[in-house]
Amino acid sequence: MEKILILGLGNILFSDEGLGVHMAHYLQEKYRFEPAVDVLDGGTLAYQLMDHIALYDHVLIVDAALMSQTPGSIFAFRYEDAVKWGWHITAGAHEIEIVGVLTSLKLLGELPDVQFIAMEPYDIVSTHIGLSPVVRDRMTALEQVIIEKLGSWGIQCTPVREVSFDRSDNDLLDIAPDKTGKENSHVFGASAQSRQGS
Repeated sequence: MEKILILGLGNILFSDEGLGVHMAHYLQEKYRFEPAVDVLDGGTLAYQLMDHIALYDHVLIVDAALMSQTPGSIFAFRYEDAVKWGWHITAGAHEIEIVGVLTSLKLLGELPDVQFIAMEPYDIVSTHIGLSPVVRDRMTALEQVIIEKLGSWGIQCTPVREVSFDRSDNDLLDIAPDKTGKENSHVFGASAQSRQGS
């Protein structure tokens, strides 16, 4: 059975720059995935994720991306596109590093199928946890793009609870794998060690 990872990247301390992390936690709480899918809050980690990424057949990276488009615009592209563009679309330094990680894995012959689903942010400067109204209003659309992509990989996504993107700072920071009560997917905090093989 193919292993699939949803990897949310970003810095939640800078508003929309953390939209990928917000989405990772949202998906983990809301859905049951069949077959199992791992959901990882990668935060701003990059090279620390290298060994973990190599474990999967498909990796879906969710992040903010500066594409000079209307805030809230959604983009889907592959690792090869990010390399071709020189990854000038980054919203933060971690994206430059993650492409470096993927390139290293390619050189080692361990690169999985990697695809990005990203959104144009509105605010990546303000130092607070929480999405701008513009981006928050578009997160449901981003969710649907992700669900459709997972469906194309043969994953059934079943909602199991109502979840809102309007969470408090502590709600986001305190979410841990053992609080979800699910056995078929995991969220690993950016500051925690990966539980490989769990």
